[in-house]
Amino acid sequence: MESSECSYDNKERVWSGPNAPLFHDFNCSVGHIIYRNLKNYPNKICQVSDIDGEVTNRELLTWSTRLALHFKKMGLRHDDVIGIVAKNSTYTSSVAVGCFMNCTPFHAVNSGLDKDTIRHVFQITKPKIIFCDGEYYEKLHEATRSLNPLFYTLTEHIEGVGTVEDLLSPMPHEDLYKPEDLVLGGEQTVAILCSSGTTGVPKCVCVSKHTLNIDELCVTSEDVIFSNSSLDWISGVFFILLSATRSCKRVITNKPYSPEYMIALVKKYKITYVFAPPRYVSALVTNPAATVDNLRSIRSFLVGGGSISQSTLQKLRDLLENGEVIFGYANTESGFLSSNSDHKYPTSVGKLASGTKARIVDDEGNNLPPNEVGEILVNKGHTWSGYYGNPVETKRVQDSDGWLHTGDLGYFDDNHLLYVVDRKKDIIKYDGMQYWPGEIEQVINELPEVEDVCVVGVYDERHGDAAGAIVVLRQGAELTIEQVEDHVRKRLPVHYKQLHAGVIFIDRLPQNANGKTLKREARVLFEVK
Repeated sequence: MESSECSYDNKERVWSGPNAPLFHDFNCSVGHIIYRNLKNYPNKICQVSDIDGEVTNRELLTWSTRLALHFKKMGLRHDDVIGIVAKNSTYTSSVAVGCFMNCTPFHAVNSGLDKDTIRHVFQITKPKIIFCDGEYYEKLHEATRSLNPLFYTLTEHIEGVGTVEDLLSPMPHEDLYKPEDLVLGGEQTVAILCSSGTTGVPKCVCVSKHTLNIDELCVTSEDVIFSNSSLDWISGVFFILLSATRSCKRVITNKPYSPEYMIALVKKYKITYVFAPPRYVSALVTNPAATVDNLRSIRSFLVGGGSISQSTLQKLRDLLENGEVIFGYANTESGFLSSNSDHKYPTSVGKLASGTKARIVDDEGNNLPPNEVGEILVNKGHTWSGYYGNPVETKRVQDSDGWLHTGDLGYFDDNHLLYVVDRKKDIIKYDGMQYWPGEIEQVINELPEVEDVCVVGVYDERHGDAAGAIVVLRQGAELTIEQVEDHVRKRLPVHYKQLHAGVIFIDRLPQNANGKTLKREARVLFEVK
């Protein structure tokens, strides 16, 4: 990791990633980029479903072209929206690519969300068409009754409801088709995803074309890639783009994650590139089937989407005899921000990605020097389209100069390496002193018996927010409340960081549909204790 990879302006107190040449014109649509690659390498296998088999570039191009032609025939434009509520299956990628080709943004929503939340988010974007798995049709139909969208099922078809295959018949002159151009250039919205909603109702995040820069993800046409992420995750969108633009083989499944199943997929398809959130990694490294031999094909293992204990990261490194672990930092609003594969700095999220600037600010907005904690602000040099239909919240998050408030607390060290400490909104006070739950979580994660942990503030009118820990133990492990409290006391000896609200053991942390911990629901556990 050379210092030239990231620079620091001491006067302005701004860090900058390297300048890298663009592989494509900034205003070139994602649909054009995908179209050229699929056309040039028609026989490459771009997708293999563990359930339904292989898909070639030629098939993906044909299906996506026919869908794009139907979207155009329906009069759908760049200012319309197409809804997608589906797991990974044979035609999910084709719908996304068809949207990219017609420059009509898709709004991908997690199928596990409840009916009221789905109603809320779709009332904002008002999709004209919704593609869904048949098992969710009734819930979606009820949630969007006032919108009256057209429905097409991708799997588990229902009598009387349109299917994606209805739109895949040959079209006149389809061989002459060319994707649409971006009307608003590289800052145009091409997808809409939901914010995690860990502290409230999800917002609809506009994803601009320039946000979908995957140049930092070192994947070649020889790679076999896998992520359990569906299209409603930014990582799910990235992996569709990787397979469609790099001609690598993407392994998909609509089965829920389990370490045993993932290991079986790695062995069966010789997977070389994996993405997984910390929760999945934690379950993987303690599974008896996770051996060096069973994971030998993996060249790169990208971890992102939350904090992870150093013991878990080290266990993963020990399992990858032929591969490296990359710890990534990204968010839906700004895309890929930084990565770290250097084990000498195990707690860092690395150096900034190309074209990215960052600064650390205090509560008054002043830029802070190295080694001081504040909110991380980032700037990609282009305007983010904001939260769909929510200009007030958009203005709060992005200022007039293009600096986007990540809501994360962190700092840069003297080597220009970025460290993420916690979420800013999670700062809490006890006896007038601020503390970050993430720091206590990291300490508890040091205990080998702990699989997962969430620390929340439990209000006490005499002292403020007392720290309480909800702990998930590894299978067969034993640990007492006193052992957890004693470990925190030894590692964090100051009074205000102690677990004054106590410890609760639970089988599984409350999570949203994307696997992120719902702290507001975790806090309720102490209220009913």
